[in-house]
Amino acid sequence: MTKPTYKYPAFVTNVDLRSNNGKRYWLNLEIDKNKSDRIIVILKNPSKADKIISDKTVFNVSSYIYRNQEKYSELNNVGNIIILNLMPHYLTDSSRLKEFKETIFDQENIRTLNEYCGKNKNVIIAWGNHPSGLYYEYEKLKEETKKVLTKNNNQVFYVDKMTNAGNPKHGQVWGYENELKKVIEL
Repeated sequence: MTKPTYKYPAFVTNVDLRSNNGKRYWLNLEIDKNKSDRIIVILKNPSKADKIISDKTVFNVSSYIYRNQEKYSELNNVGNIIILNLMPHYLTDSSRLKEFKETIFDQENIRTLNEYCGKNKNVIIAWGNHPSGLYYEYEKLKEETKKVLTKNNNQVFYVDKMTNAGNPKHGQVWGYENELKKVIEL
């Protein structure tokens, strides 16, 4: 069975990204050119979203932020959503990420996280649990990302709850009624 193709929601007015060699480093969704804030969302890895098509996770994350702009002050003035990832490899099935085990630490991706977190205050973490076969590597990537967030003094949020393993709920499974919560300690 083929997975559905997702279009960007009508409120997304412009899409830009940086990708090469099967990796996407950032995805910028403009949702209101009259609003100046940008919010960062850090996910696990890119699935399919590019300049033309969205994917289930990006569709869900952008819709959650758009629909909750009135509810949360941190989202009131968001004009752009910037999607970053722990791992930049384009793969819909994250269990296949173990194929990149030896090269999963991508210095360009770490630089990208640092650059965007340094320029933007609010960050929602939404990477979910580790992919199979990459527990140690995933923990190291999470720690590196937490260092970036701490160094840049970001305001860090998550949606709904942390998993039993202590990871933020993945953006693909956020419900529109789920609460946006501030991380007390990274």
